[in-house]
Amino acid sequence: MSIPNTLLRGTLQSGSAVIKWQLKREKSITVVQSIGTDIIGTLRPEYRDRILVFENGTLLLHNLRLSDNGTYDVEISITDDTFTGEGSITLTVDGKKTRLKINRLVK
Repeated sequence: MSIPNTLLRGTLQSGSAVIKWQLKREKSITVVQSIGTDIIGTLRPEYRDRILVFENGTLLLHNLRLSDNGTYDVEISITDDTFTGEGSITLTVDGKKTRLKINRLVK
């Protein structure tokens, strides 16, 4: 796994922060949306049991898969719809190298 040395920072005002992480695709996929650390709605099956959102908006995605590759956008806003910040980060997941053994049949 590799990510660029990028740190996204923002300052939360008073009120509950709505945090939305999306994975850029042809049509963006909402990875998770939360109010603080409380996840809103139902997670997509491919993300269940693999996501944790911290109070500061940090997303922890574990048990990485090759399909997790991509650019992730984050939007943070106060629940009264006041826009407060956005950012993006690119995640590259390196696959395991495996050996393929081929047996020849000799006739």
